[in-house]
Amino acid sequence: MGILSDLTLEQLRNATLTQIRTAISNKLANLTKRQLIILILKVADVDIENYEIQDRSSEESWPDGQIKERITITRDVLGNVISKEKMTVTYYDTKDRERDTMLFFKYDPQDMELSIRGIKHFPDGRQPKAFEGREYKESK
Repeated sequence: MGILSDLTLEQLRNATLTQIRTAISNKLANLTKRQLIILILKVADVDIENYEIQDRSSEESWPDGQIKERITITRDVLGNVISKEKMTVTYYDTKDRERDTMLFFKYDPQDMELSIRGIKHFPDGRQPKAFEGREYKESK
């Protein structure tokens, strides 16, 4: 529920422009002068041109509970995908599930890969090594 209406984000996305204006008008009619001033000051700080909403991340885990993959999607207020990020984790095949490689992928709204970066862990105690897309693709 928002400051300007009692509609949820999903209801706002499905509403017509007239329905949204009516909901806002009804809500504003019940606010005091003090509440209206506070509202105006709060809204002044919002970058409405680049407002983004992050979806709840979807996560897949290994049977022992360790993370296998996490996907996070960012949308605009209308629900259009702005970007997508995916993290995958591989582990060395040991009982302790030592981390092998973490990969971080970034995608554009059309699901085209923009970048890959990663961290390679070593079971022998060496410090992890960070790498970027080209190094990853060449090592495959």
